[in-house]
Amino acid sequence: MLVRLPAPVTGTISGDDTMSEMRTVRGMRDLMGSEMRVKDYLVQTVTDVFQLFGYESLDSPVMELWETLSAKGGEDVEAEVFKFTDKGDREVGMRFDLTVPLARIVSSNPHLPKPFKRYAIGKAWRYDRPQAGRYREFMQADVDVIGSDSPVADTEVVMVALEALRRLLGSDYQVRINSRKVLKGLTERAGVADDLAFDCFRAIDKLDKIGRNGVLDELEERGIDDSASDFLLDSITLRGSGRTILEDFMSVMEGSNVGAQGVQELMVMADIFDECEVANQIKFDLSLARGLDYYTGPVFEVAYLGEPEVGSIGGGGRYDHLIGKFGGPDTPATGISLGIDRLLDILLAKNIEEKMDSPISVFIAPIKQPMVKHGMKIMRSLVEVGIPCEIDLMDRPLGKLLSLSDDRGAQYTIIVGKRDLQKNEVSLRDMTTKETEQVDIDNIVTRMKSLLGK
Repeated sequence: MLVRLPAPVTGTISGDDTMSEMRTVRGMRDLMGSEMRVKDYLVQTVTDVFQLFGYESLDSPVMELWETLSAKGGEDVEAEVFKFTDKGDREVGMRFDLTVPLARIVSSNPHLPKPFKRYAIGKAWRYDRPQAGRYREFMQADVDVIGSDSPVADTEVVMVALEALRRLLGSDYQVRINSRKVLKGLTERAGVADDLAFDCFRAIDKLDKIGRNGVLDELEERGIDDSASDFLLDSITLRGSGRTILEDFMSVMEGSNVGAQGVQELMVMADIFDECEVANQIKFDLSLARGLDYYTGPVFEVAYLGEPEVGSIGGGGRYDHLIGKFGGPDTPATGISLGIDRLLDILLAKNIEEKMDSPISVFIAPIKQPMVKHGMKIMRSLVEVGIPCEIDLMDRPLGKLLSLSDDRGAQYTIIVGKRDLQKNEVSLRDMTTKETEQVDIDNIVTRMKSLLGK
């Protein structure tokens, strides 16, 4: 069992007669102790899953030239990016996702073997309004497939996310799926002009937040007439699982070739989900739009259905024209991103750290300072064979050391004392049974490997 450490101190610190308040930047946070152990577990879990599906790791700078970040387009980029001028008078900004850097890299390396399957786990920044589950500095875990225009690729990235979530959450999550092609078919059926289609998408994407009346007001402000708005709002109530609901989608697309194509692609995905026995975790939802303008096909959003409510824990979609905006040819691409910070909030709320193994197996307790060098030698030998351990650095009495070993969750304590060393021995205490045995110091590594199954 892990012990949760006190929250990081971000209030006042004192020195002499002065007091100063030291705080994190709004929308950013410190993590330490058991919180970081849970985050490390989370990141390792998604990394393992990404690699099991054959994705290769990729890293990119946290800072990009503004011309790169703005190439994505969209009305929110300027408002949300941490943008500034560097010492060389260059306009730069902090990356707001991991997809734009990927698009830049692919456009600069057109000869990458296709499909190029990459994963990336890293921080991003958005100048957003901080609230529960929403941070200005956050970590994302992305998988993307570059070079395949098949809906099978869209299905695979969703399957990757499902496996990561199965390992992390077990249940209580659902992936909503729609298609920008289907939405385009919907606006065609409604008689909305092409230049207003994206305005419709952005308004529709806010349905869960502002409700039907709020969306109707936004559509009116954007120049959409009442009859078109009513048709759109009535149609997007369609949602459900499997081919049956997609047949309903198809009936709404009557007369729209692009809309029918979008539904056919979703049907391919539905068949695979059904065959893989994950269809119950998928909901096809005609109201899902996703806010970013660069999506061109299927779009996904992952919701956590339990407590606490943290908002979306993942999302993504197909973006076949984004790479072309960075100077390369238009290249089919699709991907999905998981929000590490929101998943972390969920796992911490579940008290998962209490179920995790201790970070150390052995605590080494030297009795008095002259014994420290002998304890350090034992620690080095244990570490060399992969046994995690810790040694006291504070010259504390034995009673406190045993209490500390318990607090740290160690399975065993090696007590290094002068009288034992004179017999070339140490005392090995089982922290569960509280039994102690004498072990020859030359055999301590072998004994620990046996006890720990190493």
